[in-house]
This record gives sequence, structure tokens and C-alpha cells, in this order.
Amino acid sequence: MKSSVSIVRCQTYDEGKVLDALRRSIDLLGGIHSFIKRGDRVLLKPNLLYGRSPEKAVTTHPSIVRGMVQMVQEAGGIPSIGDSPSIGSLIKTAEKAGIKAVADKMGCPLVEFDKPVLPPKRGGKIFKQLEIDQTVLDADVVINLPKFKTHGLTLLTLGVKNLFGCIPGSRKMLWHLKAGEDRKVFAQILMDIYEIIQPSLTILDGITGMEGNGPNSGRPIPLGLILASGDALSLDQIVCDLLGISRKSLITNRVAFERGTIKDEIDVLGEKVRGAKISDFQFPTLSQPDWNIPRFLRKALRNALASKPVIEEERCNACNRCEESCPPKALNRKEKGLVFDYGKCIRCFCCLEACPEGAISIKSGWALKLLDRRHQRVGN
Repeated sequence: MKSSVSIVRCQTYDEGKVLDALRRSIDLLGGIHSFIKRGDRVLLKPNLLYGRSPEKAVTTHPSIVRGMVQMVQEAGGIPSIGDSPSIGSLIKTAEKAGIKAVADKMGCPLVEFDKPVLPPKRGGKIFKQLEIDQTVLDADVVINLPKFKTHGLTLLTLGVKNLFGCIPGSRKMLWHLKAGEDRKVFAQILMDIYEIIQPSLTILDGITGMEGNGPNSGRPIPLGLILASGDALSLDQIVCDLLGISRKSLITNRVAFERGTIKDEIDVLGEKVRGAKISDFQFPTLSQPDWNIPRFLRKALRNALASKPVIEEERCNACNRCEESCPPKALNRKEKGLVFDYGKCIRCFCCLEACPEGAISIKSGWALKLLDRRHQRVGN
């Protein structure tokens, strides 16, 4: 069975133009009533990684959230907005991101994900103890609102990755520890979360995206696109097509292919892929290469092949948020500043996500520097 992904152009975050683009993108999929019935409890899950202003392109733009709240209300649904930020409370994060003002104006509650429960009869395919927030499981409809961004661990953070925020608070750190340095294990966790939640609709905010050192410290880049789909996996595949990279370059797509849960045949509605191609996009340095290297060699070549986080001291304001967010406690403050223990570091880059100053970057191992960076554009 085919799935559908709509692509609509929108060059501005003007509320009226965004609402019009959202209507067009969802109408191409059958209209909002195909996803929401009157009286449905509808949870909107934006990307609220960290409290940054909208123009930084770190979080889902408030105009996208406002437009979707309005459409849900018009359809007779009962909307709420929820997430579990990496650092800080939801209220403070949403306030800085401009989303609290939207929630207050639209009479839509903000819900902090702080009630972890094991999903009844919907455990993960591999990880049976994944705790999802109760609010997510209680919703009749989940609308996923990711931001188009890069990510040093997963390459991109799109529809599937955005749902990691449905694991409450510090439990996200525990799952990073579970995955360790293995990107594929982390992707398996993400796929289990996706299959448990099964969002009804995913809308990607690609009006302004982020390239480079994402997901917190990259550069905003105008893309002028909104993508929508009832299947986040299909949407993630089409984004790879837009960027001109193999669909399997995205590690969650690769795991989905291996599981047999991904749809190869996708109807693209609205703008055509060839007319919406994204050129000269700067990808992040990945934490480790994607090639099938035997485990014993990977271990021996760990430092040469893997990338690592480094601190740019001149930008660091000693807020200690990176230290607080580090799952394996690989960061320690010394007399000369913060120091990484790379023996403990699992290359999850939670420190990079948490840094408000963009003072943490990714440094490639010497072997990676000798290899053509196009490897990240090729799937296995």
C-alpha cells in the first residue's frame, strides 16, 4: 500500500500565509477531518529541544503551532501542546520559543511530559521497557510537528527522531546510555518509540531549517517548505530525496528498511521533488561512520574513526548545562575549565544539544578527515 507525502511552498512565517500553506498541505492528504473527529483529544508534539528564540531555527516555529491549533479547533478537536525539553521546564522553554504566547492566546494547555508509564499492549519491538508519557498514550490523535534540522548522531532530526521527546525528562539520558556509541541501537530505540506512538499526522517545519552543527548550534537556512504525511517514515524518506542523499543515509530509515516496516512506494503530492531540491546543504559531522566495519576493528580504530565533542573555551560561559545533561558523566570541571573524559564519552552529543552558547562542536577523528565526506551521502 502506498503512502502520501505533500510538499507545499511557504517562504515566510506570516501567520496567515502559514495557515494557508498548512491547509493546502493537509487538504492534499484528504483534509483535516481525515485525521480528527469532533471531540478527539489531540496532542501536538513540536520540537522544543531548548528555549531559543524562533529565528534561531532550534524549535518548531510558533506560527506552525498556531496554525495547527486553529485547524484542530475548527475540526472540533480538543488540542494540547506537549513535550519534554532537554534542559529546563516546558513553560520556560515554550516561552522563549514563542509557543507559550500561542498557547495562551488560543486557550490551548501546555503539558509537560513528566508521567512515564509502560504502554499497555504496545511495548517496543526490541526494547520492552520503553516508558512513554501518559499524556501521549491518552491522546486520541498525536500530531507530530518536527523541525527540519541536522543532528550529529542521527544526521537529521525529522519525523521519527522528534518523538524521542515523548520519553519524559531524565529517562532520555538512560536510553542514550543504553545505546552507548552504537548509532544503530539508538535508531532501534527511536523506531520502537515511533511504532508505539504511531502519530496520525506529521507536519515538518521546513520554512527555515538548520544546517551544520545541529540540532542546537547550527545555522538557520531558508528552505521555504512544509511537508505533511500520515506516515512520518515516508516523510523522512522524501526529505532525503530533496537533499539528494540515499534514503538509507538516515539511520532510522535504514533500521525501518531492515524491519520491513518502510514503504518504498510513496505518492508525492503538491510540489514535485525535482522542483523542490535542496542544494549546497551542509550536513553535520557524524559521531561515527556508517560503514559496516567489524566490531573488533571499530573498537581498535575508535579514536581514529569516531568524532568527539570539543569545547570552544572562548564561547563557554560556564553554565554547566553540558555537564548536567551528560548521561555517562564524562564531563568534569577542572581548574582550567570543563574537561571531557573521552574514555567515558558515548558520543550522544547531549552536551551539544544542551549548550546555549554553541560552545560545543564536533571534531572528526584523523581517519575520517582523510576520507571523502560524501560517504555520509551513501547508504549501505
